[in-house]
Amino acid sequence: MEAPRSDDSPASTPPAGPGPAKPGRLSVFLGVAPGVGKTCSMLGAAHAAAAGGRDVVVACVATRGRAEPSRLLDGLELMPLAAVDSGGAPGGELDVDALLERGPELAVIDEPARPNAPGARHARRWQDALELLDHGISVLTAVDIGQVESYSGIVESLAGQPLRERVPDTFLDRAEEIRVVDLSPGDPAGDGPAGILRELTLQYAARRARRDLDGRSSADGTPLAGADPGGGLLVAVGPAPGSAYLVRWARRTAYALRTGWTALHVQTGAELSRADALRLEENLALARRLGADTVVIQGEDIAGTVLAKARELGAWMIVIGRSGLSPASLFPHRVTVSDRIVRGAGSTDVVVVQDQAAGRPGPGAALRRFGSGRRGQLVLPAAAFLLTVALGALLLPLVGYRSLALLFLGAVLGLSFLADPVPVAGFAVLSALALNFLFIPPILTFRIARLEDAILFGTYFLVASVTGGLAASKRSRERLLADRDRRNAVLLAASRRLAECHTAEGAAAAAAGLIQGHFGREVAVLMPDDGGSLPAVGQGSARVPAEGPDRDAAGYALREGAVCGAGTDTFSRAALRYLPVAAGGGAIGVIGLRTAGAGPWTRSDDALVLSIGRTLALALERARSESRGRSVAMALESQRISSLILDSVSHELRTPLTAILGSLTALQDRGLDMPAEARAALLAEAIGASERLDRLVGEILGYNRMEAGILAPRRETVSLAELAQDAAGGSADGLRGRALEIAGGDSAVLVVLDPAMISQAVANLLRNAAVHSRRPGRRPGTWPGDLQGDRRPARRERRRAGPG
Repeated sequence: MEAPRSDDSPASTPPAGPGPAKPGRLSVFLGVAPGVGKTCSMLGAAHAAAAGGRDVVVACVATRGRAEPSRLLDGLELMPLAAVDSGGAPGGELDVDALLERGPELAVIDEPARPNAPGARHARRWQDALELLDHGISVLTAVDIGQVESYSGIVESLAGQPLRERVPDTFLDRAEEIRVVDLSPGDPAGDGPAGILRELTLQYAARRARRDLDGRSSADGTPLAGADPGGGLLVAVGPAPGSAYLVRWARRTAYALRTGWTALHVQTGAELSRADALRLEENLALARRLGADTVVIQGEDIAGTVLAKARELGAWMIVIGRSGLSPASLFPHRVTVSDRIVRGAGSTDVVVVQDQAAGRPGPGAALRRFGSGRRGQLVLPAAAFLLTVALGALLLPLVGYRSLALLFLGAVLGLSFLADPVPVAGFAVLSALALNFLFIPPILTFRIARLEDAILFGTYFLVASVTGGLAASKRSRERLLADRDRRNAVLLAASRRLAECHTAEGAAAAAAGLIQGHFGREVAVLMPDDGGSLPAVGQGSARVPAEGPDRDAAGYALREGAVCGAGTDTFSRAALRYLPVAAGGGAIGVIGLRTAGAGPWTRSDDALVLSIGRTLALALERARSESRGRSVAMALESQRISSLILDSVSHELRTPLTAILGSLTALQDRGLDMPAEARAALLAEAIGASERLDRLVGEILGYNRMEAGILAPRRETVSLAELAQDAAGGSADGLRGRALEIAGGDSAVLVVLDPAMISQAVANLLRNAAVHSRRPGRRPGTWPGDLQGDRRPARRERRRAGPG
């Protein structure tokens, strides 16, 4: 069975990403029945808006060849439909991207309940309308009362056939204006079922008008007349088919009473069949579409958990369904879940709603539901029963019939570790009857002749029932706790492992490993590049196609910060389900999972992945903050070093400038009688000072370029002897008459380095030694030549000859 589509998409709720400050205005033409003139009324309103100076476009209208709607299209701008590949012949659908780019003030969208082609962005057209509203484009649309989700059950019972096109009540709640398109006066179609539809339509419009009136009163500071001041209405939802009717009933009641409502599911730890798990997700999704706050709580006692949550929320009404919460049992007077809720509710009102479509369940309803759920839960007790009876028949001549009670009791205990409580209780009852009928005298009857045998039978029946039930209940509790512990362990491991990651790639890989290890599904964690585009290959085993619905869904999840893709109503043809990596602000990444083929995917699974995504987003923000902090620290340190270098070389810069200025000034003085040798000496001094100045400026510029990453070291293979000669030549002008000795060494020793930089550094060291040496006539230093041609690291040193 295919996983149910989730409504947790930006089409069903406002997008998390940034949007316009003022959303668009929704106007709905609510018709009593098909054919009453909704489309004509809607197009007439579009003409009136265009005549009033508004920018109006017709996004999609179904005329079906009727003359009047086709005539009303004249004079209105028509938007072309988008060609969507639906797997066969391409069809036309509303072009959301073109409308957003066009940006009209008002768009006409007909048939919002209509399903889109499988290749479209959203599953339903009303979701396209919601996206336009969220981007500030007003919408005109038309709906029948039978298409309203909370009224669809009633209309289906009148029509006698299922309705496939529905609009959630939350869509109509966005409407600022609802106009009722009624039947013509005296129309004979207004009798019978059409009359009931007319009554439902007017009833809905009256409730809506009263809510709007109360809303305007509250804006003036006056209290709402008749509005609910408490915690509202609480409805218990389960996997039963009747829960859908229960949810719709609760929505209509909450809307009529103008109160909030909450849909609660109690997860007892019992393992659900695939069909029940999918139906439960559909019922919870229906409640969310109808505007309920959905809550899933883990607890072994359904009645106690429902009552505790009602007290926590302050709910004044609890709605439960007898068909879903009180299945038939072997004991007619057994206290059911609904009975316990009624008895423990105190002053809280409890409404028990019977599913009219399901009818009254017969005596075998529980058995049929049990058999249709998990086949093994029926086969396993039957096989255990047959095996125990056969073994008892073999052992009866050896141990006697009274000892066989221990054999049957052991079978009950063993089965309680494998099966659910209901099959265990059934096995206990059948085994007690079989023990009486087949082994306790008189055999082949249910009569017990001796008092001790009756005591034996009663004791066995009591011990087997109680022990088996307790063991099965303990196993369900352990499974519930184990599932909770696994989820908590995943979140704890995510916080620890992601806290140790200092790069985005490492954090994304750790998150992908955690998700894949827990769910056993293919995962892809995608982080956008500098241009904001998502790569096709991210961290994890899954791969996102370079184009198609998966690429569009991944981009949509990143842009809007919402769940989309497989199993949702947005980009449902995508192979993966995409969840945003977001914490606080917008999404900074996307998690893609392959949800098909490994059991049903539930909303709680989405919540766990989103929690891991929030932890990943926090880890990435922390890593980015640390990187920015290191960059700032390096920039400050670089600025400090630059200041120190400039301060240290300021004297070195002034000295050659002073020498150049003095020499040139003396040469320029024509009245000074100066021998030719003196002039030559001044010129030589000016030239030497210029060379020193050029060298200093080159060193400063080279340092700045290296710091900025513009200048990189140029590595070459040179001999140490050549390097020593270059350093000696570069320092000759600063030795101040000192002698420089280059001690021996093998000129064949080669090293790989930047000869210009190293030679300049050695020359600077030699000049520094000459400046600070106080012993005239001594050499400022030596260049040792004791380097050998082996692979040991080269060691260079300067031996001081003075105190500097």
